[in-house]
Amino acid sequence: MNELMTYGLSAMLICFTVLTFVLSRFQTDVFPEEYEFALDPFWYVITVLFLGGTATYFVFPTLPDMVHELKYVQILLPFIFATLIYFCFLFEFEILGNLIMLVSAGVISYMLPDNFALFPNYLDLWQDRLATVALIFVFAKGLGLLNGIGAVAGMQFSAIMIAFVLLAHFGALPYVLGAIALAYLGTMIAFLFFSWPPEKIYLSNHAFEAIGFIMATFMLLGAEEFAETPLAIAGSFIITEVLFALYDRYMNYNKTEALFMNTSCYKTSEDGKYDLGVCRGVLKILVIDVVFSLTQILATDQYALLIFTLLLNWWLLSILAGTSKPQPMFSVTKWGFKAISGVFKKEEKEKPKGKKRKKK
Repeated sequence: MNELMTYGLSAMLICFTVLTFVLSRFQTDVFPEEYEFALDPFWYVITVLFLGGTATYFVFPTLPDMVHELKYVQILLPFIFATLIYFCFLFEFEILGNLIMLVSAGVISYMLPDNFALFPNYLDLWQDRLATVALIFVFAKGLGLLNGIGAVAGMQFSAIMIAFVLLAHFGALPYVLGAIALAYLGTMIAFLFFSWPPEKIYLSNHAFEAIGFIMATFMLLGAEEFAETPLAIAGSFIITEVLFALYDRYMNYNKTEALFMNTSCYKTSEDGKYDLGVCRGVLKILVIDVVFSLTQILATDQYALLIFTLLLNWWLLSILAGTSKPQPMFSVTKWGFKAISGVFKKEEKEKPKGKKRKKK
């Protein structure tokens, strides 16, 4: 535990400080008219993520608390694939980018140990590997969908890293994964300082898809240590929003320009009008998801709590949306304000109106 706190918190503070300093030097518009490589924040975010994870991996002492040995190639390969994916999207080769993402997910799945399977009691090994590829693809694309509001995607990434740290703290994951997660967390918190509404720096949807690929493959490392269900609960908000967007687009026949416009967060924000309210509401939902992920430690091979969390997320999002603007959740002020305002309106309605005197 001392190693997790010493090395992990040090990596977190260093990554946070470095990226905060770099991004604070940016002299560009939030949405620049022309693309400039040197002014694309993605390269700085992914560089700090990579350096933080690499340094933590090599500095952290070897401990006998892993089921499967962690190799550096498992840290390195996702960053190489994410860079290739982003380059394809950057040059508007979207079909090629999606194809490379699927192939990269296949390579990651092929590298998994033979004695590991996500659904050992339900699928054959080859079917399980295909399901793994599909899940990596969904989580990567899903994080890009959340980027309709940039801070939401960053908060979901951070929530999963916090779950890693807490699971490592309670012994459900190896300390080295918790320490690397702290390095990733420090990087994303630094970015959140600049992407919290009103945004000062913006990452494109495709940039978050590349980061989502890194996140999904890192979650797979935790799944190898039998923490797949707790981590899935921590990332259940992504699954909820993907399902919501697909339902709204194909069942409600709401054909928008881009799929992220069908997500609950984007629809609730009303094109930027209520971004801050949406971010505050989503933050509360993510806190619940992380708490539930810790509860799942007691039964890592059961899926009832995961299904319940997905349904709860959907219900809470409906509360957040309200009728026309985001409504605060879990707040006494919401109900108190409504009660008091209702009393005043009732008194005003019942008060007899006197006749106005005519001026002479």
